[in-house]
Amino acid sequence: MYSIIAGLVAWELIGRFILTDRILFAPFSQVMVVLWELTASGEIWAHLAASATEFFLGFALASGVGIGMGVLMGRFAIVRDYADPWVSILYSSPLVALMPFYLLLFGVGLVSKVAIVFTVSIFPILLNTYVGVTSTDRHHLDVARAFCCGSWHTFVKVEIPSALPFIITGLRLGLGRGLTGVVVGEMFSARAGLGYLIASAGQSFDAAKVLAGVLLFTIAGYGMMNFLSWLGRRLAPWRAEGR
Repeated sequence: MYSIIAGLVAWELIGRFILTDRILFAPFSQVMVVLWELTASGEIWAHLAASATEFFLGFALASGVGIGMGVLMGRFAIVRDYADPWVSILYSSPLVALMPFYLLLFGVGLVSKVAIVFTVSIFPILLNTYVGVTSTDRHHLDVARAFCCGSWHTFVKVEIPSALPFIITGLRLGLGRGLTGVVVGEMFSARAGLGYLIASAGQSFDAAKVLAGVLLFTIAGYGMMNFLSWLGRRLAPWRAEGR
């Protein structure tokens, strides 16, 4: 908390005494004034609703498909053999460059933004789930076999709990990439959204409004990251106790 306060104070001082050109930078207090004006006018709510809808739909799809595919790759060698090369190729590719293709394929509406969020989010989730499933302690599996646990019971009671911290880490990594996908999608083509707000403010050289949009993304990302950290501690308390 103290580091955040120090960062905000530094932001204000830099804006007041170092980068004083308001086209290039704006102090924290001016950004807060802009946020208040956007909130009072009601304009901000349409942008927040648009970005939230795009993000949560894309991220939810990426989470479901990524966790499912990661489990299948971890459990079945034939799935891993076929999927692993494609996962490696796509994960190492600049996937945000697909946005113009998605605009041609899905149009300028909601679907193209959900598609880019899904595309950039899925691979960290998939890979971390796969690593989590395959990293299950062999001793735990041996104990399950000794107690005559079936494959499904072992999977539910041993492998999934072991993989949970990895899955949560994948979700946290995917979350950051998903927010980036929202910004990219809305900068290409949108009528509302925080990315659209940032792009339109940048075109009019309104640094305070640009930083206001960035600040809202930062606050949303920070809050969701903390929620996933809390969820990880709740679902895998033994990890926290071990630390």
